[in-house]
Amino acid sequence: MYMQTRWTVLVLVVLVTAVLVVRGVVAIQNGAYSTFGRQMGVGAIVFTFGVALVRYWDQVGR
Repeated sequence: MYMQTRWTVLVLVVLVTAVLVVRGVVAIQNGAYSTFGRQMGVGAIVFTFGVALVRYWDQVGR
């Protein structure tokens, strides 16, 4: 179960990032450039945090 949780977290992070990218694309199609920037910024932060969490999974919580 330990490894399943780790990869489940990664899948959730990728899913949330993908949703933010789609929202950003829709925003840019509607001309809402500030919304696009916000979605990409938040998506980058979530993705970076999630990848770092999965990468350093063994050191977290000690």
